[in-house]
Amino acid sequence: MKDTWTLHHLGIPVRDLDASMANYAAVGATFQTPFMIDSSRAAEYLVYGRTPDPVVKTRGVMGKLGPLGIELLQPVEGHTVHRELLERIGEGVGHIAYTVPDLEAEITDLERQGFAVILSIRPHERRTAAYIDTRGKLSNLIIELMQG
Repeated sequence: MKDTWTLHHLGIPVRDLDASMANYAAVGATFQTPFMIDSSRAAEYLVYGRTPDPVVKTRGVMGKLGPLGIELLQPVEGHTVHRELLERIGEGVGHIAYTVPDLEAEITDLERQGFAVILSIRPHERRTAAYIDTRGKLSNLIIELMQG
């Protein structure tokens, strides 16, 4: 992690988005409008380097818990990293997201260090987010990098 990375949020896979939002709101979290991630609507959406079949659909919402950004993610359809985390370890922090000034350069650097991209999202012309698998070296941590 570099000084040019800016913490954006913690990603938290959940089984029930509505119930989780209510639970977090009860302790002071505030949320934006929920959204649906649909891999069929992206120019490119790769899970472990492949286009998912069937499509991946994930309900999500961005919020704040005090000064900390949080993203709750409920897998709805298909296989993705969030479903994998829920099945393997249950609900809890799934990734830490950072914005970076040059996403492609950071990905190239991390790949040179032996870290793999496990989820890549390009909604339009350029990639805007990538999940980096650092679980083997950084205590089951997944890092999301987003173009700043």
